[in-house]
Amino acid sequence: MKNKEVADILYEIADLLEMQDVQWKPRAYRKAARKIEGLTKSIEEIHQEDKLQKIDGVGEAIAEKISEYLETGKLQYYEDLKKELPVDIEALTNVEGLGPKKAQKLYKALNITNLDELEQAAKAGDIAKIDGFGEKTEENILSGIELAKTSQERMLLGKVDPIAKNILEKLKESKHFNQVEIAGSYRRRRPTVGDIDILATSNNPKVAMEEFCNMEDVEKVVAQGETKSSIIVSGGLHMDLRIVEPDSYGSALQYFTGSKDHNVKVRSIAVDKGWKLNEYGLFDKNDKKLADKTEEEIYNKLGLDWIPPELRTDTGEIEAAQEHNLPKLIETKQIKGDLQMHTKYSDGSNTILEMTQKAEELGYEYIATTDHGPTVQVAGGMNMDGFKKQRKEIDKVNEQIDITVLQGVEADVINGGLDISKQDCEFFDIVLASMHNKTKNPTEDLVKVFNEWPIDIWAHPLNRLVNKRAPTNLDLDKVIKAAAENNVAVEINAHPERLDLPWNLVKKYRDKVKFIISTDSHSTDELENMHFGVEQARRGWCEKENILNTKPLNELVNFLTK
Repeated sequence: MKNKEVADILYEIADLLEMQDVQWKPRAYRKAARKIEGLTKSIEEIHQEDKLQKIDGVGEAIAEKISEYLETGKLQYYEDLKKELPVDIEALTNVEGLGPKKAQKLYKALNITNLDELEQAAKAGDIAKIDGFGEKTEENILSGIELAKTSQERMLLGKVDPIAKNILEKLKESKHFNQVEIAGSYRRRRPTVGDIDILATSNNPKVAMEEFCNMEDVEKVVAQGETKSSIIVSGGLHMDLRIVEPDSYGSALQYFTGSKDHNVKVRSIAVDKGWKLNEYGLFDKNDKKLADKTEEEIYNKLGLDWIPPELRTDTGEIEAAQEHNLPKLIETKQIKGDLQMHTKYSDGSNTILEMTQKAEELGYEYIATTDHGPTVQVAGGMNMDGFKKQRKEIDKVNEQIDITVLQGVEADVINGGLDISKQDCEFFDIVLASMHNKTKNPTEDLVKVFNEWPIDIWAHPLNRLVNKRAPTNLDLDKVIKAAAENNVAVEINAHPERLDLPWNLVKKYRDKVKFIISTDSHSTDELENMHFGVEQARRGWCEKENILNTKPLNELVNFLTK
């Protein structure tokens, strides 16, 4: 499945074109890349069906380039651009605040082409001397480089997910594999993944390994053996496959799922009983096997309830399992509505009707459009005239569709308030407050807004971008207290680049505030990202009652209007 591979190339083309001051084309390539990235169907299949231009945002010219790459493994247009600008644009633009235009300035002024050269120049103080940068920008670049380096080592869960699921589906369909599951940090649903660990059983391991190493997505076979093989697949993702004996599958799955700290504590429970636990099974002091075939057997024999993978972090889950007091975790099917999404009125790709129809397909009872307020001009922020026009369209859609469309706004927190007035807030069904740019006193500004403005939801609270932008530094206890006192729900943003509020803070505050899980979608495809937010809520020990948008619309509105 080359979706990520193709999307990455289109993103790079967009950045390289922007570096050359080309107009309009970068936006077109980014739109096509976003759409392809979000596809659940293989781009190869779509190409074979001659339906590339059916993908929203993929016109004739881009379709021809995708076809060339899929058919030849090379795209001449892309290669020519890289020769003109020999810059590792993907790595450089992963540094917060460093877009294609600034990368162009750095290349022209200092011949910076990669992260190492960027770091050297920043440490030498050369960047601060360039017009338009300065010492503060240089400091930010230095702090952002470490996050950018991390992103080269660990991929976003959202990027990995479609690739991993596609491989898993192929293996499950094969007659040579019996049980197959992905373990490791992927199964625990960490926001980033280093590689993919697959565990399987097979009646014919040698043939199964041959099939694994010869899948069409394989770019390189790193190692091949009868019980373990390593490959690199499309998109540069490293995958390891272990084939184990059927009577050790449960213990192996528990062992290779981790985390390390969780496993150490579980093994210590076995040791306290005079037993031994490893990837092959649970054994008594005479090496008699006590349990092995399923994880449930392992945990139960040790006096524990089975622990969902998302909780295996050694943060109290083992004690809760001993006391039969694990939470009944939230499930995606319990979500009744999505309360953050963007349409063509600001920086979204689809109309209100298209977003609503997709939400109806997903079984939702309600949604809220939340286009940007006036200060976020880079994202097409609107004034009240635009929102009044939008209201008329929402009214029409509500007449056509069975689910309820609420009109919201994502208002930006600025120094001492919001970018819309208190009076204008009353125009909307739902008001989201978010902080896209750090203010001088972010904690005090948020507290003031929660106390004085009619806010319903605090959106992507820390404004972090995983592997790219560090969280805003806040006195979170103080801000959460103000949110709770003013019935402001806190968002768990499901966008794979955000996953904000992070799971550990979700757990910390789950009994102090109510949460909303929203996708922050900018296209119909992104509406399917809800499960990423649910998974982070699960990691934070959330149950159905912790999440407001599991409630019917009338109960949701009652809470928000208290």
